[in-house]
Amino acid sequence: MLKLGVTVAYAREKFNEFPSIDDYRNFIKWSSLNDFKGFEIAAFTEEHLKTEFLDKREQVKDLVRFYKDLGLVCNAFEVGFLRHMLIDPSEKASKTLIESIRQCIDVALDLETELMYAHTAPHPKWKVTWERLYDEYTPPSRIAIPEDFSWEDSWRLYVDRVKRVVELVEDNDLLFALEIRPYEIISNSDLMRELIKEVGSKSLGLVFDTGHFFVQKEILPLAFEKLHENVFLIHLCDNDGCKDYHWAPGKGKIDWENFLRTVVKKFKYERFGNIDVAGKYEDIGKEIIDGKNFILKVLREI
Repeated sequence: MLKLGVTVAYAREKFNEFPSIDDYRNFIKWSSLNDFKGFEIAAFTEEHLKTEFLDKREQVKDLVRFYKDLGLVCNAFEVGFLRHMLIDPSEKASKTLIESIRQCIDVALDLETELMYAHTAPHPKWKVTWERLYDEYTPPSRIAIPEDFSWEDSWRLYVDRVKRVVELVEDNDLLFALEIRPYEIISNSDLMRELIKEVGSKSLGLVFDTGHFFVQKEILPLAFEKLHENVFLIHLCDNDGCKDYHWAPGKGKIDWENFLRTVVKKFKYERFGNIDVAGKYEDIGKEIIDGKNFILKVLREI
């Protein structure tokens, strides 16, 4: 059965844009009090990784003891800052990526999580004008792709970079996922299938974000079916299908009954689905809990 967890948006909104170990402790306590079974932890920048994780290995170990005593698991370590290194063609980016992924692996092992994930990104040559929604810029009002951009060259580089990351992750018995997003180098289920095929490892998968796929005009049950063997985590959020808001499930236009029927009935998915409410709210905690209760209601009815 699908297990329900929560993303780090609560910690960022309630405590700090770059949560400290103590902030994460309070976030985990809140998660436990509200009956979530798991949660995510994130390093949002290279500096955040260093100051809150690499320089505080003992505090991290204390944090792990804390959530294990509560019976919770860290179901993912988000390392989204790697996304630009994966697509930047420079040698510097390639070198920094390998150094950073090794550091992230060390932290993931400390956290006793099996999954690390980053996001996709637009190519650095693209000229993108963004609209600010919350803590990300989406959707773009303009994307200019220059004449000297080569899809084939960019694709080959991306495949090679992801393959190298997956090899390092696999050597440590971990999993690596990409959260694919609209308007970026990989933005749909078919391209993600192709990437998985080219990399050729069962240790590569994706974070299936319902909001991103819905804005991309994918049929959610069909997209999940295409990728189900490689879905390592689901982000459960809602929007209007036009802008990539991350509202509580049930507050937008997603057909949750048919999506969840595919997930839990057809494919017997047993990993985590994390409630992924993001943005500015009077009470983000209430929004997250509303989303959790809505998902539980749909699961009972299907």
